[in-house]
Amino acid sequence: MKITKIEVQKKDKNRVSLFIDNQFNCGLLADLVIKYRLKVNQEISQSELEHIVIDGEKEMARLKSIQYISKYQKSKKQLRDYLLKKGFGDDAINFALEKLEEYNFIDDESYAKAYVKDRTKRCGKRKLFFELKNKGIDENLVNVAIEEYSNDSENCVALCEKYLKNKPKDYKTKQKTYRFLVSRGFESDDIRSALNQFFKE
Repeated sequence: MKITKIEVQKKDKNRVSLFIDNQFNCGLLADLVIKYRLKVNQEISQSELEHIVIDGEKEMARLKSIQYISKYQKSKKQLRDYLLKKGFGDDAINFALEKLEEYNFIDDESYAKAYVKDRTKRCGKRKLFFELKNKGIDENLVNVAIEEYSNDSENCVALCEKYLKNKPKDYKTKQKTYRFLVSRGFESDDIRSALNQFFKE
């Protein structure tokens, strides 16, 4: 097998098209051409080419991961699911996750704490727990984050007051408020305590 052409791709200048024996073989990151010192007329074995392609896929998974988390913090599971949807294999995904953990770009513990801190005034512990579990966060990390940042009794009262603004304090509104607070993940005891502050029996 011989490399017969290495051509920079028009849509992405950071990638090249590799031609083997005058036929297109694969697309590669341009950096890999330098890393493996690839050049036209170079003989290359199938095993060498496969190794380069696998290395390229790992690097692409790492770069895609960094782009994905650049705006918003993500959990490890969210990142894995994203890479799976992009068509990456297990080896590339595991490599990317390991690298991002090594750089501290993904950290489920800090993610859980930031998530709870951001949403605790709008959601009760129950809702926060299930939301984080669905994002693949370990149960112990979820509980630690909730215990550190969430105060359901205070938050329930504050949210109840906000919901009741400009609403009549009648039985129908009380029932609607109760259902609203349940949907936000607050416990019945906290809801009843909050309602008692705004409704007279």
